[in-house]
Amino acid sequence: MKSDVSQLHLNELTKAFLASGQVQKSALRSFYARFEPRLTEQTFRRILYSLEKRQALTPIAAGIYAIHENVTPPSKKNYVPVVSHSHQTLKQMLQETFPYLETLSWETGMLGEWMIHQPANNQIILETEREACESVFNYLQQKYSGQVFLEPDRAMMERYILPLHESILVTRLITQSPRKKIGGLVFPRLEKILVDVFVDSDKFFAFQGDELVHIFENSFAAYWISEKTLSRYAGRRKVATRLIEFIESRTDIKLNQTQER
Repeated sequence: MKSDVSQLHLNELTKAFLASGQVQKSALRSFYARFEPRLTEQTFRRILYSLEKRQALTPIAAGIYAIHENVTPPSKKNYVPVVSHSHQTLKQMLQETFPYLETLSWETGMLGEWMIHQPANNQIILETEREACESVFNYLQQKYSGQVFLEPDRAMMERYILPLHESILVTRLITQSPRKKIGGLVFPRLEKILVDVFVDSDKFFAFQGDELVHIFENSFAAYWISEKTLSRYAGRRKVATRLIEFIESRTDIKLNQTQER
C-alpha cells in the first residue's frame, strides 16, 4: 500500500476527529483499519509518516496527535547541501594540494534530513579521477590515519568503517556526474546522490529498505529534482529501468518528466 492522497482519506479523517482537535494513535489505527482490513503495522507507520509530512497531524504527546485541516505540502526549494566543518576543510585542502584534479564529494550525514532513524556516523564520499585515486588516498592517509578507505566493499564497511564516527571513502569518479558550484566549491547534484545511494547498495547498505523509500519521498517532496537529470545519470550507471520501477512501485512519488531546473 502506498500512502497517496486518496489512501490517506484526509476528508474523512478531518470529519471524524477535527472537532476534538486531537486524536489518539489507537483511534487512528482503528480508523484506517476500516479502509484496509488487513492493515499491517508497517503500513500504519507509513500512513502516520505521510500524514505528518503533509502536516495533517502533529505529535503532541506519547500516542497523541493534534489534527489540522486545509493542509498543503510545503513549497519546494533548490537543494543546497549542509557541509560539515571537516568536509569543508577536506575540500579546501584538496583544492590547494591538487588544484588541477577533478573531484566531487558529499557526506552521508546529509541523508538524515530525509530519514526516520538518524545515521550514527558520517562518511565523506570523495570521488576523484581513476588514475588519481591511490595518490589521493595515500596523501589523505598521512592527514587522517585510520579514517581513509579506498574503494571499500561491504565487508570493509561493516568491519572497519561503520564503527568510526567519521571516515573518508575515496572512490572512482563517474564521468558526466551531475554537479553544481556553491560558494566557489563544486558539489554533486541531489539527483546524483539519490542514484548513487540506490545503486551502491553494498556501500550504502545502511540506507536501504524503508529508509531508502523515505530518502526518495522526502527529498522529492522538499526539493526541485530534475527527472531528466536523474534518468540520464541513472542510465550512465545502468540502473535507469530499475530506478524507475523502484520509484513507481515503492514510493508515493508521481513522476511526470519535469524539465531541468
